[in-house]
Amino acid sequence: MRLLPVAVAAGLLAGCGSPVDTSLLWPEREVKVAGVADAVLVARIVHISDSHLLDIESPARYAGFDVVVNSAWRPWEAYAPQLLDGMVRATNRVHQSGLTIDFVIHTGDLCDNAQSNELGWALDVMDGRMVEPLSGPDDRPADARPAANLDPYAAFQAQGLYRSGLHGECPSIPWYTVPGNHDTYAQGTLAIVTFPDGVRRAPLPISSRLGILAPTLLDPTGCWTHGQVTPARPGPPALLETPSLVTPNPARAYFDRSEFKRALSSTATEPAGHGYTEAENDAGWYSVSPLPGLRLIGMDTSDRLLTIPALPYDDGCISIVQREFLRRELATAQARGELVVLASHYPSRSLEVLSELVVGPADLRNLLNEYPNVVLHLAGHHHVNRVFDRNGYVEIQTCSTLALPQEGRIIEIWRNAADNSVLIGYDMFSHLDDDLPALGDDPLRAMREVARALAKLDRARKALTQTPTPQEVEPEGSPGDRRGQILLRR
Repeated sequence: MRLLPVAVAAGLLAGCGSPVDTSLLWPEREVKVAGVADAVLVARIVHISDSHLLDIESPARYAGFDVVVNSAWRPWEAYAPQLLDGMVRATNRVHQSGLTIDFVIHTGDLCDNAQSNELGWALDVMDGRMVEPLSGPDDRPADARPAANLDPYAAFQAQGLYRSGLHGECPSIPWYTVPGNHDTYAQGTLAIVTFPDGVRRAPLPISSRLGILAPTLLDPTGCWTHGQVTPARPGPPALLETPSLVTPNPARAYFDRSEFKRALSSTATEPAGHGYTEAENDAGWYSVSPLPGLRLIGMDTSDRLLTIPALPYDDGCISIVQREFLRRELATAQARGELVVLASHYPSRSLEVLSELVVGPADLRNLLNEYPNVVLHLAGHHHVNRVFDRNGYVEIQTCSTLALPQEGRIIEIWRNAADNSVLIGYDMFSHLDDDLPALGDDPLRAMREVARALAKLDRARKALTQTPTPQEVEPEGSPGDRRGQILLRR
């Protein structure tokens, strides 16, 4: 992490106890060189995405499908809660050091399979509760289990996002989120249907099959699974296996959008709802002002008017209804003199165009460029670091906390009131960075090192046997995707 290039050693050690916060990601001289002589820091944001907390024992998984889709099973996937905890710990260390974080935005896929217990684990990590990352029995002999600090299936105490008085003297860090496709669909692609018995299930293509060697539907609360994964059998399972019994657990049930929002409204961390103010409807978008002079608009890019059971949905979608909401909020923010940050799970390039009822990539970019107060669009989904200058605002994709390179991003927004120019500065940080003072013990660091090593080994193995996608070739991004400044002349 190269967050402190030159000017900030004294402020760093002072932390939140310092009467003047001089710790800047971009030292004053660099801001002036960039052409913003009288700039004022509007916000410092942490952007994380795609944590994919998953229930390894769920009968609604089909891990054997990894021979076709790499993300169906990953050797280090059980470490997802601990990796998210590591990113929270790293964020807290940055905040405590004097680089005050105004808020965190998580751009979706908190969960891997839209299950209630996965969402509960994610919120427990953010809140700093005990996390019990198993939904069924631990079938390993007691003497075969590693020490708890190296066991991804062992309960652990999360640190939780920084709260004033609990972690130190700094202000509490609010956090916001938006839904991803894995927070919406089974396995991120399949529509979830409420059956006549009231249970939500996801039918698979050609669901009229017998289902002997492969499932016909995904039922997280059921008692049968194909390709069982457990602590004693971590995988990978074979592609075609006869079903086996699992211990059913109602806590695994699929959640809907209203339940997603209600869960967010009951956390210990701030703010209530984490962007959402109405829990009793299905709208997945919102507009809030986390700071004076700044507007955050959270979008739902899985906003389809109709989903057909058993058909896969891979790309993002924004309805005309949501677009009109966005247009109204942009106009209102402009009238108030607010800068606008847009957050969505899918980046603009991944929006599909099916009809005149949805918004395509060019439509969204043109709309955002109609409003000079729009400065930033944050997204995830592809598990890569990418930065695009959209000629009026900056679009940033940040990688996954689970998949390599397992990083988050710090973003600063500077504004010069004299000429209304805006400077966007950004840099990456990792859950294993060591160049900031510690904040309490970090008992799971060694476990996270194992998770990263497993991910690297898996990438090397796949490079020998498969043709990687462009994202898999360079998920870390180019130097300009990782650290830089972009000046917006308003």
